[in-house]
Amino acid sequence: MKILAVDDNSITLELLKTMAAQLGFTDISIVTSGEIALNLINTRDVFFDCLLLDISMPDMNGVELCGLIRAVPAYSKTPIIMLTGMTDKYNIDRAFLAGATDYATKPFNILELNARLRAAEAMVDSKKIVVKTGTTKTDQTQSDVTDRQLSDLLEEVQIKGTNALIEYDALRNYLAQLSRTGLASSQVIAVKIDHIKNLYAKASADEFLYIITEVVLAIGDGMKENSHMIAYAGSGNFLVISSKASMESSVKIELEIQNFLDGRDIEYDNGDPIDIEVSIGNPIRPSFDTSQQGRKTFSRAIARAESRAVRKQNEPRIPHIRLIGKRRL
Repeated sequence: MKILAVDDNSITLELLKTMAAQLGFTDISIVTSGEIALNLINTRDVFFDCLLLDISMPDMNGVELCGLIRAVPAYSKTPIIMLTGMTDKYNIDRAFLAGATDYATKPFNILELNARLRAAEAMVDSKKIVVKTGTTKTDQTQSDVTDRQLSDLLEEVQIKGTNALIEYDALRNYLAQLSRTGLASSQVIAVKIDHIKNLYAKASADEFLYIITEVVLAIGDGMKENSHMIAYAGSGNFLVISSKASMESSVKIELEIQNFLDGRDIEYDNGDPIDIEVSIGNPIRPSFDTSQQGRKTFSRAIARAESRAVRKQNEPRIPHIRLIGKRRL
C-alpha cells in the first residue's frame, strides 16, 4: 500500500515513517504542507492508496486539505486518516464531514497506528476486488439483486444536498471516536426503505439514485434539530448517529420523515409517482466493542428497523392524496 503522510512537523513525519516501516508499511512518502500534497496528487504521476493528514497545519489545515482531496475524482474513495492531538467532538465532526475515513490521535501509539493502517489496507483491497468482479444493474434480473450490488450502486456516485452523509466505514470509525468523547450522549437509529428491491427493479440507475437522495434529504430534515451523521449501509438501510442526549422517539421521527417524502413530488421519469415508505427502529445507545468496530450496534439498529417494517404490514397506511390523484389520471 502506497501512503502519503502530510504534517508540518518534520520530526513527527520521520517518527511516523519509522513506525509505519516497523509495521510493514515501507512505501510511504512524507511532505510538510497541504500545498505540496495537492501538487503531488494533481500531477497524477503516482497514485497513493492511503493518505495520513495532520489537522493542525499553517496556511492549509488538514480538514481543508481533506475536502480538497475528496474533490479530486481519483481520490473520492481513498482512505484518509486524520492525525491529531485534538480529541474533542467538534474537531472529530469537522474531520469526518470533510471526508475523513478514520481518526488517529497523537502522540502515536503503534498499536493504534497498526489498527488504522490495517483497516485502510483492507478497504483498499476490498475496493480492488469490487472493481475487478463488479457488475452493473443491466446485467441482473430482479432475483439477482443482492445487498452488495445495492451498496455498490450508491458508492459509484456522490449524493449532494446534505453535508451529513459519510461512508459506512467512516461512520463505524466515527462511532469508535465517540467512545472516547461523548458516547454516553449518542444514539444510533436505522432508517429502512420498505420494499427496496421492488423499487430497485423498477427504477433506472438514475431513478434509484433519485430515490436514495430523497430519503437522505428526508432524514436530514427529520434530524435537523440536533447534530447527526448518516451513512448508507446497502439494501435501502441508512444508519444515523445522533448526538441528542435524550432518546429519540422513533415514531415521531418516522412520521416526520414520511411526511417530508409524501410532500415531495417524487416521480419516475415517465411521470408515475414513486411511493416511498420508510420504517425506523427504536434508537440504541451504542456499547462500543473495539473488536467489532460498532458492527453489533449497527446490526441491532437495522434489525429493529426491519422488525418495524414487518409490523407495519398489518397496519394499513393512509395513501397520500398526491399518489391517489396521479393514479386516477
